[in-house]
Amino acid sequence: NAQGPALLARVCAEHNITLVHVSSDYVFDGTAELHDEEEAFAPLGVYGQSKAAGDIAVANCPRHYILRSSWVIGEGRNFVKTMMGLSDRVAKGELPEVTVVDDQYGRLTFTKDMADAIFHLLDGGAAYGTYNLTGSGAVKSWADIARTVFDLTNGNGGKIKPISTAEYFANAKAPVSPRPEHSALDLSKIKAAGYTPADWEETLEAYVNKELGK
Repeated sequence: NAQGPALLARVCAEHNITLVHVSSDYVFDGTAELHDEEEAFAPLGVYGQSKAAGDIAVANCPRHYILRSSWVIGEGRNFVKTMMGLSDRVAKGELPEVTVVDDQYGRLTFTKDMADAIFHLLDGGAAYGTYNLTGSGAVKSWADIARTVFDLTNGNGGKIKPISTAEYFANAKAPVSPRPEHSALDLSKIKAAGYTPADWEETLEAYVNKELGK
């Protein structure tokens, strides 16, 4: 609807609404190794296009916060829990190894940290606009993360077999949504607003240990 953004802006202004919108690294093509909030949209697929359209619509609201994330880990089904389950299967001898792509790079975003950042911006009266928010720390590949999860779960990180994205999806029977090669987001702006993102590797270890009942 071409009138949607204008209508949203009018409703926000009339009712003094503050909008909070969670966005994604998928709005970028991943050619830059580190993405800041000013980078132009260049989505690779339909999902990224829909997220970019959402960003544009929300930005029409005078009072808005757009939190851009990547590689989100919540309490439901997610990559970490999947890797823990596969680690168990390898430990039981049900699988010889597990292939994970090693040519996509980024940092994990845990939903608790995202919620904390949102409330920090709202309660602290930070300037409205777009903020990148992921865990802080080293930029690593999915294979690196999987190896860490395997080691934390059963000490079998050596059973992760790195594979390229092209190889991984070579035999896919359904259309594959393209992912950016580089998903790391520049965290300077949200740090300047007084929020220090937790190191994702420390949060990951705590998350896995909690799942293991430690």
